[in-house]
Amino acid sequence: MLSSYKYSFKFYKNELIVHPLNIILLFFINTSLLKFKAGISINFYEAIISFLIIFALGLAAFFVIEWMIKDRIKSSLISSYTLFVTLFFRDIVEVLAYVKITNALSIFSIFIGELFFTVALVIILLAALTLWLYKTKLKLLKLNSYLNLLTTIFLFIEIIGCSFLEVSKVELKNKIELKHPLNNITTKPDIYFIILDGYTSFSGLQKHWNFDNGELKKFLVNYGFFVAENGKTIYNVTNYSIASTFNMAELNIDTTDLYAKSSYLSLAELIKNNIVVKRFYGLGYDFINLSFFDILDKKKFYQDIYFLKKGNIYQARTIYGHIYEIYNENTADMANINLDIFNRLRTIRSTFNEKPKFIYAHIMMPHPPFYFDAEGNKTDFSYANDNKNKDNYLEQLKYCNKLLMETLNSILNSTEEPPIIVVQGDHGFRAFEGRDKSEIEFSVLNCYYFPDKDYSLLTDSSETINTFRVIFNKY
Repeated sequence: MLSSYKYSFKFYKNELIVHPLNIILLFFINTSLLKFKAGISINFYEAIISFLIIFALGLAAFFVIEWMIKDRIKSSLISSYTLFVTLFFRDIVEVLAYVKITNALSIFSIFIGELFFTVALVIILLAALTLWLYKTKLKLLKLNSYLNLLTTIFLFIEIIGCSFLEVSKVELKNKIELKHPLNNITTKPDIYFIILDGYTSFSGLQKHWNFDNGELKKFLVNYGFFVAENGKTIYNVTNYSIASTFNMAELNIDTTDLYAKSSYLSLAELIKNNIVVKRFYGLGYDFINLSFFDILDKKKFYQDIYFLKKGNIYQARTIYGHIYEIYNENTADMANINLDIFNRLRTIRSTFNEKPKFIYAHIMMPHPPFYFDAEGNKTDFSYANDNKNKDNYLEQLKYCNKLLMETLNSILNSTEEPPIIVVQGDHGFRAFEGRDKSEIEFSVLNCYYFPDKDYSLLTDSSETINTFRVIFNKY
């Protein structure tokens, strides 16, 4: 009699457990579609290995819980809850932030506020669920069959949705074609492309901080730089700004969600395979990458604290990936990485071969965290992470000026052949409050050094998107 029940429809309806597996499949299909939506091919090896790891861990957790509570249905409910909050943890954090539940905790650090609240919430709910399951005498067969049905429906919706999903990757509006023959180009100076992340323009600092950045301007003018006092960027987010500059073109983007995961994946591809660096490779240049982007065959020099440092897209969405990222935000030694890049710029020419060099250095200053005061003294944690503090921003900017002038002085006095040097911000200060917020975010430092001092192609309001158009047209 028991054997016949085991193979009956009633058994499959009430006691068959598929919802934990459905949650894992939902996670992998949904996450893989982010890459598809971004127009990027899916690495099936990466997906399968990640799936097998999570499936094995989920299965092991299920058997451990079943061994502890001696009830397979109850253990499956705990397993499904644990799988859901573990795999979709980043989404839970983002939803809580979106509905402003975590806003009340913003006075604390990110780790103590948003992350702590979310972890505490899921643990409390897990404890409540476990306690209820421990005390209840119900068999919970209907709840099990309901979850089986619900997760299966969601799974089918996700699978059917694949056929209707449209690729919405970030693309170039007008791809630049460089037609001049490479063998006609004889002048190949070294090129230093230095990005000071979050550096506001001269006019912006004067207007909104009442700060006359005269010492830096005088230094630059004395060395023969062109200073665009009203420098502009057309994008106020780093990835968009760098992608457009390196491809010399505007982007087709959805402005309603600049931070969409699929957009960031598309931007990473645009930056990695950008037109500018390919052009310099074609000209016989060595490319030196001191940034947090992978570009062609050159890996990133460092891991930026605002992007996941380790792991693939599947790991990034989980509780492991999110906590790992937040941990790195609080422990990353960006202060010394910034100093190291400045030091490398001073000596990099002498440490490589005699081929012409294109050097891209992306320095996370004066962008927060504000690790330094104006004299270069290290600041404490609360000072550094007070990201909206205009005064702290200005202090770090002043120290950044000092490092920049020392570096440019070293570069220009240690080379026989004068290089081309571009020093820019990718966006301005973004934590400004008030009606001028947008103006400041798009206001950036923008300075050029050409050996012949001919700056006829530049204007006082030059936009960073045209940087390499000017250089290629000139040279």
